[in-house]
Amino acid sequence: MTSFDFLLQNTNLYPVRFVPVYKDYLWGGQRFRTQFHRDIDPLLDPLAESWEVCDHPDGESIVRNGPLRGKSLWEIVQTRPRELFGLYGEFPDRFPLILKYLDAESHLSVQVHPDDQTAQALGYTDRGKTEAWIVVDAAPGSVLWIGTDREYSREEVEKLIRSNRIKEHLHRIEARIGDCFLLRPGTFHALGAGILVAEIQTSSNITFRVHDWDRIDKHGKTRELKIEEAIRCLPEVSTPIFSQNPAITAHRFCERVIVNRNFTVNRWTLSEPISWKTDEHCHLWTVLNGSVTAIFATGHGGSDALEILNQGDTLLVPAVCDTVRLVPSEKAVLMDVIVEDGK
Repeated sequence: MTSFDFLLQNTNLYPVRFVPVYKDYLWGGQRFRTQFHRDIDPLLDPLAESWEVCDHPDGESIVRNGPLRGKSLWEIVQTRPRELFGLYGEFPDRFPLILKYLDAESHLSVQVHPDDQTAQALGYTDRGKTEAWIVVDAAPGSVLWIGTDREYSREEVEKLIRSNRIKEHLHRIEARIGDCFLLRPGTFHALGAGILVAEIQTSSNITFRVHDWDRIDKHGKTRELKIEEAIRCLPEVSTPIFSQNPAITAHRFCERVIVNRNFTVNRWTLSEPISWKTDEHCHLWTVLNGSVTAIFATGHGGSDALEILNQGDTLLVPAVCDTVRLVPSEKAVLMDVIVEDGK
């Protein structure tokens, strides 16, 4: 056994942070530098997405703290699935979710994603894509589009797509900080210019564009549309999609904002320290606003570890961990994602 294998198999799992994976799509901006205060390679411009937790061929998270520094999330999934996932059904071969931030300086394309069955039928190795947005920041007057402006049949929507009129029939919503949206497969959606969101999604990178605002990329070409594939994703009925209504939980600082079979999302608003006890599930914590200090046991008999998390920073807490103490600097808002097993 190599020392590399020994570390992976014998180091007690602890809350880990990862090196972000950046994407320089043409609609991106500069908030990861100016608002998150990150030192990023100047050759990456614009900065559209920051993948905070990912285990996908298009982006692989590498640990940046503690004894497992330099190891990949994929390696942890392969060697320590029970400690990582806890109460989970059949353990996955790769981490099942991606947590990212999107900074839209210009409009994203109007797009849809497939469900698992459609992705497989179209020949993709990725699974289908369910995602959720939480609006972190929004310029005055910025908007997003989710769903259609009224109820349409599948046949009606297909006609709108083929005649390039779908953009005129989308549900247009003024962006408000804190709004949460669940985007199921087959839902039309696009972020408007001036919006920063946190996104949690199933681990898939399949996107079918149906409209791209007639713009050209850095090579002077229009980006490819996937009309036929998008039509395959359509539900029987398309409808407007609205912001989720938060639900009260047992903890006075916490509200539940999204529930589905792939992930549950809680939002914590902290004005004083809390000691949060894990529940035999894997959690992803990310700071939407403010900053917190996370204090936790390393499991090696030494002193507790401290991680200072600023806006946009993310911590993966394995199921095997015990208690994490979160100490906010004044007021902080965090998103807590519970990794569900998809059943």
